[in-house]
Amino acid sequence: MKIVVVCGTNRDGALSRMLAKQAQSEFDKLDDIDTDLLDMNELGAEFLGPKAYKEPTPEITAIVDRFLAADGVCFIVPEYNGSYPGILKLFVDMLPFPEGFDSRPCSFIGLAAGQFQGLRAVEHFQQVAGYRNAHIYPRRLFIGNSFKQFDFEKGKLSDDELCQRLSQNANGFVQYIKALKS
Repeated sequence: MKIVVVCGTNRDGALSRMLAKQAQSEFDKLDDIDTDLLDMNELGAEFLGPKAYKEPTPEITAIVDRFLAADGVCFIVPEYNGSYPGILKLFVDMLPFPEGFDSRPCSFIGLAAGQFQGLRAVEHFQQVAGYRNAHIYPRRLFIGNSFKQFDFEKGKLSDDELCQRLSQNANGFVQYIKALKS
């Protein structure tokens, strides 16, 4: 089974990247799982061109194909200004319709510096995924006070309970994908 973990920001030094790597490692611990970390900082200027969707460059096609190869996608969605990052919306806009999301299982992990724990960002993004007919995994994970939740030297969450919840989220999402396939 192929799981793509999407780091939903291109911001340098983002905690989302650290969390995406940790989520990927949780999936890697599971049997028969192949993962790919798709980081929005991989999107180059070619994604901004006026013909990017209708005449995609080989770089755009390669990144989109990585997403389309997924049996399931785990989105790490940071909250920026009460919603999700524009770069993530730009990426979604480059995905072909309908196959980009159509019947694709999607999991969502929200991350925010504030007390709402990325809830607004995830719910806004779930509206887009739902509109595109994704199968939305109902057990979301939210992490608030983000700057206090990480061990920066180790590059991962510092709270054992959050680590356990991240592991449970990965396990549950894989079971969800299997149930949808059967």
